[in-house]
Amino acid sequence: MTQNRTRRSKFSALALASDHYGTLKNFQTGRYSPADVAIHFGVPAALAALVWALGATARNIPDVLAAVAIFTGLIFNVFVLIFDLTARATDKLEGESRALVDRLADELRANVSYAVLVGIVFTAILGGVTMFIDTDKPLGVAMTALASTLR
Repeated sequence: MTQNRTRRSKFSALALASDHYGTLKNFQTGRYSPADVAIHFGVPAALAALVWALGATARNIPDVLAAVAIFTGLIFNVFVLIFDLTARATDKLEGESRALVDRLADELRANVSYAVLVGIVFTAILGGVTMFIDTDKPLGVAMTALASTLR
């Protein structure tokens, strides 16, 4: 995974997504884990379907925007903390232990980076909604389903 990442731009959203989806693979077989894929895609799809079926609509979008922006900032802080802790931990390890910790740290960084990316995209979408749509009225069902999918 590290070799692929070094060939890509460090600021590429596609590289972040690719690295994240690469972590859905089984550690030993290298194939995608059906359970991981089902949870990653199935839970948001089921939530969106439930929102659609119930005809639910989102309200208080500016408050949701503030919460998402704060949560995204907190996740970014977790990313910085993980980077610092793994750098210190791997300096003290040798051999096979270091390789395993490096791999797990790479996967964790890929997942947290993807969460930050999703948070930024979600913040941008909600920011656009807040700027261009009357937020006194609830969102439509389709937009609410999209928002619940992005979680």
